[in-house]
Amino acid sequence: MTRKPNRMYREIEGQIYTRTEYMGGIPHCRITQFDTGNVHQQYKFRFTLRAEEAGNVQDRALEAARVSIVRVMDKAASNNFHIKVRRYPHAILREHKMATGAGADRISDGMRGAFGKPVGHAVRAQIGEPLITLSCRSENIPEAKEAVRKASCKLPMPIRVEVLERKDFVEEVRAAAVAPIIEEKKKEEAVPAEGAAAEGATEEKKEEGAAGKKDEAAAGKKGEAGKKAEPAKAEAAKAPAKKGK
Repeated sequence: MTRKPNRMYREIEGQIYTRTEYMGGIPHCRITQFDTGNVHQQYKFRFTLRAEEAGNVQDRALEAARVSIVRVMDKAASNNFHIKVRRYPHAILREHKMATGAGADRISDGMRGAFGKPVGHAVRAQIGEPLITLSCRSENIPEAKEAVRKASCKLPMPIRVEVLERKDFVEEVRAAAVAPIIEEKKKEEAVPAEGAAAEGATEEKKEEGAAGKKDEAAAGKKGEAGKKAEPAKAEAAKAPAKKGK
């Protein structure tokens, strides 16, 4: 079945439908992670995406916004940011599925105002409600602004970005914060380097052994050539003596 446009589900209509224990065939939630990045570190700046209009936000839209932020921040500040999806899509969207394909218009248009079957999840957001929060360090503010700008384009309503700075929080020095990561990388790089050094030493020994064998073979060939040349020299020395007699 083709994917329907989001304008079909954007408006809030009727009572919310959340009792999943009485339903069957509900699609799984598309949001794979509600917390992304380094959750153990504290950050000075926080960017919050808030809805300026009330409406339904599908789980696909929230996941697309989260992924767009991750793609930007992962390049700029690897392991130095935290993304949190602030709302869980409890609302179940329903749709009265119709027959599609050639000749489907001649079968039936279906009942008007039908209850419908579950087709997805959504967040019923009110005005000013936070949807996604991005926390980062002060040196990554330009990238964070670009990330939340891209994320706001994925959501179905106008978005206001709220920036919060913790005045009483003092950031760690960048070198101190990154030192544990650098040490781990050095250890990881040192193990292959030791193996490569050992392999290089064995290869050098092999090359030295091969060169020694070549020298021995060349010396042996010279010795044999010298032995063969000695009788010829002796005969050549005897030949002038015979002529004089």
